[in-house]
Amino acid sequence: MKRTSVALAAVIALASCGDDTTPSSVAPDDGPVRIGHLVSGDRISYRNGAALAVDEVNAGGGLLGRPVELVSEVGIEEAAVAAQIAERMIVTDEVVAIIGPNRSTHAVEVGPVAQRLGVPMVTTAATNPRVTEAGELVFMAAYTDRFQGGVMAQFARETLGVTTAAFLTERGDVYAEGIAEFFAVSFRDLGGTVVREEFYDAGATDFSAQLARISAAAPEILFLPGFPPEVALITRAARALPLTDADGGQTVLAGGDTWDNPELLQNEGADVEGGYFTTHFSPDTDEPAARAFVAAYQAAYGTLPSGGDGVNYDAVRIFVEAAERAGTLEAAAVRRQIAATEDYAGATRIARYSEDRHPTKSVVIMSVRDGAKTFFRQVDP
Repeated sequence: MKRTSVALAAVIALASCGDDTTPSSVAPDDGPVRIGHLVSGDRISYRNGAALAVDEVNAGGGLLGRPVELVSEVGIEEAAVAAQIAERMIVTDEVVAIIGPNRSTHAVEVGPVAQRLGVPMVTTAATNPRVTEAGELVFMAAYTDRFQGGVMAQFARETLGVTTAAFLTERGDVYAEGIAEFFAVSFRDLGGTVVREEFYDAGATDFSAQLARISAAAPEILFLPGFPPEVALITRAARALPLTDADGGQTVLAGGDTWDNPELLQNEGADVEGGYFTTHFSPDTDEPAARAFVAAYQAAYGTLPSGGDGVNYDAVRIFVEAAERAGTLEAAAVRRQIAATEDYAGATRIARYSEDRHPTKSVVIMSVRDGAKTFFRQVDP
């Protein structure tokens, strides 16, 4: 999809209201409160999570007495396009916040736009810690890959008891390369050995060379934190080899939150049975607020939510609750209240925000059994 950028004159007019570090945007004082929402790639259901939060806010009387309108764009494939859409939403649609995007590669491009134009931004499923580097207006609703990758490394070493690992991931992607490196560093710090580090280009379909080198190293676990199209092909090829450890046992396959996607779990060509992955929450949670979210989501959409659906819901609620506490939509006041968030309970829980605007929160580990994801463990920070 291609989009043209907004008119330069409009951008200059808005930017002149404040410098790059001084938030100054304020919503018009009449009509609905518009919130921008960006969804990258095929995660169409992510809009459901955000829309459910907006519906609940409106059912409760709106935000500061005004109805909320979600200005959503779904299916964005390019980071540059995501940045253009965010700019159009801020300048033309007069949104008071940007929710999303869900891909780290897109979020690192959108963040500077929100910061420059003085609008708070809360990313959804984007997990690379770099996404908040744009400035003080950019926050994350998801845990960071430093924590997520570390959790998987600790799980591999201490729960599965493996001592050797390899990873195969997409080259040049902020998320995929980042979490693979965090996993590798943590695994080594815990006394494990990373026997192979392999990469592929986005859209690749032949992984025989990489898997041959990995097979020769005989790792006990193979970490695959890429995206469903490639992961499906890799897992099928790995099992066909078959990929085994030094003792001839089947190598464990593991991934990150990108595995929490029907495109992978329902793909008959994938072979992730017996694998493990990290995600944001489990529909089997016993947390009261999360149970209420699951029930409302099922009632509205007729299906169980994914972890990504949950953090899209949470990102909207985090902004709305901060604005209510601030008593205004003025960006600096809202930013201060988001930063002051404590003990937030929604689809997921956030204990607090760090100075880097990263949330302190749990990671859930899921296993794949009989073709379905199953709750295995929650790891608290």
